[in-house]
Amino acid sequence: MGKASFGSFQAVISLLAGLASITGAAYSAVHFLKPGTGEIRIVVRTEKGRRPLPGSAIEVLTADDALVTTLTTGDDGSARQPVRVGTYRLRVAAARFEPQTRDVRVEQATAADVRFDLARHEDTPPAAPDRSRSRPVSRGVGAAERFFRRLGL
Repeated sequence: MGKASFGSFQAVISLLAGLASITGAAYSAVHFLKPGTGEIRIVVRTEKGRRPLPGSAIEVLTADDALVTTLTTGDDGSARQPVRVGTYRLRVAAARFEPQTRDVRVEQATAADVRFDLARHEDTPPAAPDRSRSRPVSRGVGAAERFFRRLGL
């Protein structure tokens, strides 16, 4: 096997550089011709207290009220969705709260932030505190008291 010449090395490098240029040009052309996209970021909170409302249903509609997608907020009361550039109508609903609708314009390569502060239904009483995760104090004290009695204290 003979030694490769410097000219062969240059030819290989030139070929690789040409392929990289053609690939970059094709990638740019595809993104230039592809319709622009942006993102909708939604936060749903209570009007009083500004607490997140997880599980809120969000409908993303076109300006003609055609359904694009349905989202559900996470534990932090937020949701996000990439969409094409354009105008959208957002409808948000949560149990025991008044629904709201807003229009939003999404621009190319940007995020449209939309915040909803939902008011509680007039006829819905405030939710009772969730006691499923806590124990009554007397039960905890009783356990400690039994422990010390067994020790003879």
